[in-house]
Amino acid sequence: MRERWTRRQFLVTAGSAAASIVAGASLGHAARSPAPRRTPAASAGGKPRAGAVSAPLAAAAADLRRIVTDRALAVDDPWVLMHAVLPFGRDVRHGDEPVLDYVTRTWLEPVARGATQYPAFPLKVEAHPNHFLEIMYAIDVPPERAFATRMGTVTRADLTRGAKALFTPAVLGDELSWTVSVFTADLKPDADGFTNAEGRAFTVSAVVEAAAQAAEAGYADTVAAMRGTKPYARSAVQAYACNGTHVVYAVLDALRNGYHANRLPARATVLLQAALYRLGPEVALIDQVIGAEPGSQLNADAAKLQFLGHSLENLRFAERHGIYTPTAAEQAAVRTAEEQLAAIAHRLTTTYDLDALARQVPRAYSVVLGDACHALHAAEGDAA
Repeated sequence: MRERWTRRQFLVTAGSAAASIVAGASLGHAARSPAPRRTPAASAGGKPRAGAVSAPLAAAAADLRRIVTDRALAVDDPWVLMHAVLPFGRDVRHGDEPVLDYVTRTWLEPVARGATQYPAFPLKVEAHPNHFLEIMYAIDVPPERAFATRMGTVTRADLTRGAKALFTPAVLGDELSWTVSVFTADLKPDADGFTNAEGRAFTVSAVVEAAAQAAEAGYADTVAAMRGTKPYARSAVQAYACNGTHVVYAVLDALRNGYHANRLPARATVLLQAALYRLGPEVALIDQVIGAEPGSQLNADAAKLQFLGHSLENLRFAERHGIYTPTAAEQAAVRTAEEQLAAIAHRLTTTYDLDALARQVPRAYSVVLGDACHALHAAEGDAA
């Protein structure tokens, strides 16, 4: 199938579609270059993650692995490349160089606060505060791991110190998600205080609580629909990053790292139940809002790839860390979601002209590649 895409046609979430946001606006800073520049990608080198997966997920993984290996690792886009390390691990290479070294060497910048400079990735590159650092934590980059940068040698621990020094309460809502993962991994609940470069004192517990409240605000209408008090429809959650999936992961990660204050385990259970409840209604909403447009199947599939891949990744994380076990009804919904993801991944490798998408809407192409990385991370059975 060959379709022609324009910026207006390619809308990556049901929320964006319902709001009539064009791709260039809704994708934000996911891709920086006006067109992808390709360099030869080395073999992914990583083995599939351990853990039992269903037949549909195994089929999805085979197709998604082709996309990530042949496309995501071949572009000079730091946002895409950092996503590729999620399924393939910290040693995966871009050309002749490890992805982590390439991205850090090329895009890390000094940020001045007073007389001190701290290493950080610009927001226009990583899209969300501490996004790349959170990925490093997810793939277990050790604190002493050193990177050559324009600031000299910088370690992962230096990046964490910089994240705390540069923290500002101006970061609100679901944009706290990646910071929550970093801070809860770095500081334990009984010693969670830190001070930023301006001398302002904070606690990680307060940051976690702010993120949890943002998650609950975003999912309030979904919880109401789950409990039968209102119909499922567009709500605040679709405007959150990646259709509201990252804010759930942040709460789960805080739990994994020992943060349980303010009834967080019980609240996380409700959030994950709501996230699983969405599996059917959200896909139907995507079909209703995006799929109704002429020639829009790729557009709808991209939105589903993002939502389903991230949602299954969250569930695998919760199961792996003993946070949640789905009910029989939820397991049935998950099986359907896995089958849908497998069908989408197969269409992406056999039906659609992704090279045309890369030429016509390069930002949308980058988002598809990044979402394919998340989906592969989920499909291969060990979402870290």
